[in-house]
Amino acid sequence: MGLRGTRWTLAVCAGLLAALAGASPALAHNSFTGSSPEDRATVDTAPKEIELRFLDAVEEDSTTITITGPGGASSLSGTPRFDGKKVFAPFKPGPAGDYKVTYEIPSDDGHPVTGDFTFTLSAAAASAASPTPSAALTSAVAPATTEAVPATDAPVLNPTAGDSTDQNTPWWPWAVGGVLLVIAIAGGTIAWGRTRTPTP
Repeated sequence: MGLRGTRWTLAVCAGLLAALAGASPALAHNSFTGSSPEDRATVDTAPKEIELRFLDAVEEDSTTITITGPGGASSLSGTPRFDGKKVFAPFKPGPAGDYKVTYEIPSDDGHPVTGDFTFTLSAAAASAASPTPSAALTSAVAPATTEAVPATDAPVLNPTAGDSTDQNTPWWPWAVGGVLLVIAIAGGTIAWGRTRTPTP
């Protein structure tokens, strides 16, 4: 091989080495590949979990997932579960509106990979809906129906008690007394008459 061929071979090898060196950081970075719901999607029914997919498997201890709903309230209802290249974040739906999912995952080169995506919930969750007017009315009048009636210690009077007592009083003692009184008066009159009659 001549000098020119040797130089050409060295140039090709250097180019390949440079290409590999430049590609190694990119290959070392994990990356986000998709989600369910998809980015900027509109859903009518709230999902139980938000699925995130990545190019490589992610580490549970070094991964952070957040879900923010309308007004900045957190909509992450528990600890995400990991399944290789997928992460499932439990979703707590709230009012209708835009929800933002943010992720941060580690990479082999030590640089974390961060990103986010959004989706729209078209209808509020049942727990976030306002109570119906009938329910509000029921709760408003409920205390009045359960108010206790104050007890009273006043005795209950029986208006017929006196009459029944008088009617049950026996009459015969009065009759016997009357007869004895008449006999006593008659005896006294006879005795008095005898004492005034002159002796013949």
